[in-house]
Amino acid sequence: MLYRDWKAEEAVKYTSSIAWDKEILDQVKLVLKAHVIELYLSNYISRDTAAKLVRAIESFREIPENYEDVHEAIEDYLLKVVGEEAGWVGFARSRNDHVATALRLKARDMLVDLLDDLLDLRSRLLERAERERETLFPVYTHFQPAQPSTFGHYLSYVEEELASRWSLGLATLKNLNRSPLGSGAIVGTNAKIDRAREARMLGFSEPIYNTIQAAGSRAELIDVAYFAASLMLVHSRVAEDLILLSSKFVDFVELPDSHVSTSSLMPQKRNAVTMEVLRSRTGLCIGRLTGAMASYKSLPSGYNLDLQEINPNYFDCLREASLATWIIGSALLNLKVKAKGLDPETLATDEAELLALKGEPYRKAYKRIAQNLRAGLFSPSISFNQSIEMKAVLGSPSPSGLGKALELQRSRLERDKQALESLKSSMNEGLASLRVMEDDLLQEGD
Repeated sequence: MLYRDWKAEEAVKYTSSIAWDKEILDQVKLVLKAHVIELYLSNYISRDTAAKLVRAIESFREIPENYEDVHEAIEDYLLKVVGEEAGWVGFARSRNDHVATALRLKARDMLVDLLDDLLDLRSRLLERAERERETLFPVYTHFQPAQPSTFGHYLSYVEEELASRWSLGLATLKNLNRSPLGSGAIVGTNAKIDRAREARMLGFSEPIYNTIQAAGSRAELIDVAYFAASLMLVHSRVAEDLILLSSKFVDFVELPDSHVSTSSLMPQKRNAVTMEVLRSRTGLCIGRLTGAMASYKSLPSGYNLDLQEINPNYFDCLREASLATWIIGSALLNLKVKAKGLDPETLATDEAELLALKGEPYRKAYKRIAQNLRAGLFSPSISFNQSIEMKAVLGSPSPSGLGKALELQRSRLERDKQALESLKSSMNEGLASLRVMEDDLLQEGD
């Protein structure tokens, strides 16, 4: 049997999270430093002890395999390096609140990076949309040709979808940016530590107030996975558009060479392979979100080791969403729209509306145009460009409609940039204060 040598320690080996804990080592160390400094500031340990512990925490580089988790490994390391004084790191602290805090820090860093990447993509999409305001482009319902539009109009649509998801991501980040540290295993600690100060040191906006929720909840991390999955849904629909529009059956766009691959047998093929993989990975991300929710739904309140098992799901979803954002951006910003005529029948709605604007009830005009189409007698009186210019509402592809929409979209983008920068500044200010305290301890100890 492959695992027969496990018998002596099978519970430890089966439940070990060491393989994944390497992902959060930096965050675990950061949280432990903040805890040590808080113990010093609250007068539970001496300055000298705090300096020794902070120095030793920083020197911990690799997690040995023969431990249950990173917390056990680092505490044992500190005992070996510092001695008996290292036993203070277990005071007023549990692995439960420690890992909950480290997970939030890791997710926060990844989420901020993703939101930054989305801001950059949105900005570049709007720039290209402005340049492509007159580039004819098909739009469709039921994947049947609908009405004339422009590529700028399509790019404006993609940016609007991403802006909506971005707003969800920012709300998710704000909710995530609260600190579990100091909540202990479930009811806090008898030590009079300052949880608000600990939160500030780590760049959090505030502590999570209730200690049961702080140590044992993963709802906000599941929200992060949901945001990533919902963003993937947007990317996947665009990917599907590009697969279809670049196929020889439709042949309206040419994807960049870096996004296509040929066949091992058929040399003429230009398969939209990056879009196909993205489409599939969207399903995988949805699966990870569903898996996390399925594990979480039946857990009693408080910490359970099931929570450890779903940790990779949040971060796998974030990684996939980050990669997909880059891939979709590369495709949309570098593809070529082919100079190809649209289907004249897509002007049918315009012809019916023109009759209605002259006083004929719209449904009557609609039926007359439909009869002409069926009889093969439809002959539009306007061009595609005229059709586009005639559109009268905000956000339509007309020069005025799209121009106003793009202006509003650019204004919203600037507000979003400022909102994220403000939040990042607050986080960085807190982390900077922790670094100052750490440096002060170490200099004093030298």
